[in-house]
Amino acid sequence: MTNVSRVMRWWNRIRLHPALAAVAIILLVYLYYLPTTPYQRQYFDADGYWQMGKEFYTTGKFALLSYANISRGYLLPVLLAPFTQLVESHNWSPLEVTHRLGAAVAALLFGWAGPSLWQALRGGPPVSLSRRLIFAGLGFLIWRDYFVFSLTDFPALLALVASLLALLRGRGLVSALLAGVAMAAATNFRPVYQAALPAVAVLALLPPPARSRWMGLARGMALVLGASLVLVPQLRINNHLAGVRSPWVLTNRPDEPNLFLRQLVWGLQMQKYETSIAGDYPKAQMVFENKRGIELFNSTGLEQFADVGQYVRMCAGQPMQAASVFIRHLFNGLDVQYPTPYITEVFVPTWRLALLNYSLIWGGLVVLLWHRWSRPTVRWVRPSAVLMALLLPCLTALVTAIECRFLLPLHLLLSGAVAFGASPVIAWRNSSFGSRMALSMSYLLVIIGFFSASISVQKHLVDSPRLIMYDLPIRFIKPAEPW
Repeated sequence: MTNVSRVMRWWNRIRLHPALAAVAIILLVYLYYLPTTPYQRQYFDADGYWQMGKEFYTTGKFALLSYANISRGYLLPVLLAPFTQLVESHNWSPLEVTHRLGAAVAALLFGWAGPSLWQALRGGPPVSLSRRLIFAGLGFLIWRDYFVFSLTDFPALLALVASLLALLRGRGLVSALLAGVAMAAATNFRPVYQAALPAVAVLALLPPPARSRWMGLARGMALVLGASLVLVPQLRINNHLAGVRSPWVLTNRPDEPNLFLRQLVWGLQMQKYETSIAGDYPKAQMVFENKRGIELFNSTGLEQFADVGQYVRMCAGQPMQAASVFIRHLFNGLDVQYPTPYITEVFVPTWRLALLNYSLIWGGLVVLLWHRWSRPTVRWVRPSAVLMALLLPCLTALVTAIECRFLLPLHLLLSGAVAFGASPVIAWRNSSFGSRMALSMSYLLVIIGFFSASISVQKHLVDSPRLIMYDLPIRFIKPAEPW
């Protein structure tokens, strides 16, 4: 066999199985990159999850009920548990493990799960290797250092997408069972994904084509059975620690203040929240103050919400003020300034990443809105359910103290639209002069508007407001004005 024949044979394999090639390439890139990052250890929540993994062995052997954290799901710690023992027995660094685990999550999400979900919804051949790598490249530029740490955000999204794929591609009970396992895993990783449950249930209950309606009911029961395999251990832990027979992650013990209600207050007080491990900022908590939200909360005369009803009544009483809070959260959740959850330098120019990110958001919106959608029919039910499963958790997160990672499903949806659906050269050639002018003007307006909004937000960073164009805090350029 000649060299040319071998190359053609390998190329045909890659063309027929682009997911395998993409996963392998992305895995190798992250395995090379992650050890080069400047982080020396796990920090804050990431370190907390690692330490929780050790709790299962406090008796000398694995014991589920040795887990003692009521407000964090058990699943990520239990998955980390065997690795914590390997680290101790072989004198490794936790980062040596989390680098490999993070690389695997990145490879599966960007190389397989995201492209496969797009293909399952749009139909046609598998997404090409080149477009998968574009998707992965965008993810690398914007989110790369998140995969250093043992956090739940990307594993939760991977589990949610896997659940949706199982229901879209599978026709029988086994796929529904696996979807239940994956969906329950997502909610245990990140409880906010409980908001996606109604949409996932719709996908399960819809009978597959050419099947009886009873198959939909059977698939729903299989979904519940699969979910119970993951949720029953959480129920046992909750009952053991707090006497509460619930399969969901608890926000607090029965005698403690409700964490979600406190999050509602924090969401009004903050436009955005980030975490610093940098030497150029005085605190780990980077709080971007929201004066309008504070005024809205102060108008209630409360120190804390007693129930969600009080929050709803406050929003209904001043809808414009509340809407401004949510719009700020939406923008700030998409406004990625650093490709890491733990910022090593606060006062550095971040405009390049911001420009890429704003261009990506604009491009994703153009692809989704410019597309010629057909008239809604019953065939829209499944795509609509998938869209709701991705967006409802983001909508729920808008009322909290927002962080960029909270809107991951929306951000990766826009990234996927660009990577999988955009053909800019062809679209430009086929567009009229008026369409070209409209696209160009909309791009300029989005970029200018987003930069203006971001600059305004950064000025409200408590203690040391910053500028995204320069490497100095505002207080070093001119005296800070009172906020």
